[in-house]
Amino acid sequence: MMFSFSNKYMTSFCTILISSIGIMYGQEYVLFNDTKAADPPQDQLVLVYGHILDANSNEPVKGHINYEKMPRANNVGYISNENDGRYKLHMLEKKKYTIEIAAKGYVTVYDVLDIDDIDKDGQIKRDYLLTKAEDGNILRMDNLLFEVGKADILESSYDELNVLAQMLHNNPKMKIQLEGHTDYRGNPDRNMKLSEDRVLAVKDYLVSQDVKKGRIKYKAFGGSQPITTENTEEARLKNRRVEVRILSK
Repeated sequence: MMFSFSNKYMTSFCTILISSIGIMYGQEYVLFNDTKAADPPQDQLVLVYGHILDANSNEPVKGHINYEKMPRANNVGYISNENDGRYKLHMLEKKKYTIEIAAKGYVTVYDVLDIDDIDKDGQIKRDYLLTKAEDGNILRMDNLLFEVGKADILESSYDELNVLAQMLHNNPKMKIQLEGHTDYRGNPDRNMKLSEDRVLAVKDYLVSQDVKKGRIKYKAFGGSQPITTENTEEARLKNRRVEVRILSK
């Protein structure tokens, strides 16, 4: 499912200055800060790389990425990716960033990236799948998790829900439908009730983030639409999901 940051760089008492514009590792970056800052030591930089792809065809998408360090916007950048979908950027180690991935004709995706989560090579590989901004298309909420057998949203899910709320704020005419699914195993009536309770919990959270109720519909499917019928825990996890359907953009 990344953020509009244009208003964050101004305060009542301080003008945020562009402290440096240059070329780092073959790509353009812009560093904003309200104080003069030296370039970070290279051993504090982590390479983040991957592809921007069409969610349905898996074909490369030409787009751009905006990013900023949390909680203060004092390390901000913008890059365009290659024609083959590849992108590369460098971020400060042990920091958290908000990322916006956008391309013409696609729903903008928002992400929160923790630079502690690196692989054995000291790098982070992250592919982003963009969904075309067409009515009826579905966005998956892969990191939206609940207490087992309950509708209580786990705290680890808040980043993704905040990303969804931000997407709706950035697209004020967009209306969505939250669709809840469980695994097909178990009591059908209980599964239906659980899926309904979970999408209602998600709706309540979005409303608490100032998204108007009238923009959010919901529908529960229980276990009637499994992604897979394989008898594995991984398959069951895939079936337990909340999806976001674009009703109008």
